[in-house]
Amino acid sequence: MNKISDIELFNLLKKDVTKRFFESNSASSQDISEWKGQDIVNFQEDVFEKMRSTVSEKWFYTYFKSEFKKLPRIDMLNLLSQYAGYTGWAEFALKQHNDLKTEPKPEIIEERPEIIPEAVPKEIPTPAKPEENREIKKEVIKKSRIWPIALMSFFGLGIAAVAVYFSFFYQKTYEFCFVDTDRNSRITEPIEITIARKGFTPLELFTEQGCVEFASTEDTLLMTIKSTYYKQDTFKINLHQYKGMETIRLEPDDYKVILRHYSKSSQSVKERIIMLDSMIADDALIYQVYDNEYFGVEVLSKKQYINLVSLPTSSLKNFTLIEAERKQGKIVKIKFKIHSDEN
Repeated sequence: MNKISDIELFNLLKKDVTKRFFESNSASSQDISEWKGQDIVNFQEDVFEKMRSTVSEKWFYTYFKSEFKKLPRIDMLNLLSQYAGYTGWAEFALKQHNDLKTEPKPEIIEERPEIIPEAVPKEIPTPAKPEENREIKKEVIKKSRIWPIALMSFFGLGIAAVAVYFSFFYQKTYEFCFVDTDRNSRITEPIEITIARKGFTPLELFTEQGCVEFASTEDTLLMTIKSTYYKQDTFKINLHQYKGMETIRLEPDDYKVILRHYSKSSQSVKERIIMLDSMIADDALIYQVYDNEYFGVEVLSKKQYINLVSLPTSSLKNFTLIEAERKQGKIVKIKFKIHSDEN
């Protein structure tokens, strides 16, 4: 009986974790190793909501999106096992081993010796009658007519196969760059691009340099753009008119830009506090995401957030706004991160 290795056990746990997440959520892929951006954020929120603790983005990339040689710490294994519906890692591992023991054994089929029938003397063929000769001639003529049709069909299939080959391996490459409509300059913020493709899963791209390249065999396509500080938009691209690098202009989300400005500006503390207090709703949901594997997400009150970003510390230069939602002129949700200096 084969024993399940620790790595195989963890891969089975990832499948149970994914299944639990999809009970009340959705993602861009059924495979958790293909998640990124908003999918990871939604997963962190769901774990936090159910367990009051979560995993960091760095931990997620290390153990869910990369090859690893040893298991995570036992507290993280217990957290994920409990999220998946078990009391802990020990119960999960025991269940997998018990399931392996109860798998049905393959049925053994007894081989029996082949019985060779006794030789039967062949009959001596009798000469064909004239009517049978005429039928044989007709059959020969019919088959001789089918051959040219079969050859033409085979030739047509060959041409179609060559066309498909060239459409896949000799498709043209396109480049698009994104520009801020207000400043008329290339955007250097993180941008997620989703390109719809007929008959295929959408193409997911990401850039922090403001430009992307991709290959396509289609004449027109739909491109959806997401970025923290810019309004989400969908563009219909006509590749017939492509003449080199193309520019797409994105409109800034003014509230998010202002929120970032007053969360990390060098203006007076009093002015910063007044502005943030007027922009943020009193009951806003505010999350700080930690950039390490020991803490995941911490919930802050409006006052705690304003006090944090109002102190004139050098760490505010590493402030990154991940998400912000606005309703009726007030910001009702903020998710942010202050990156730690690792130099």
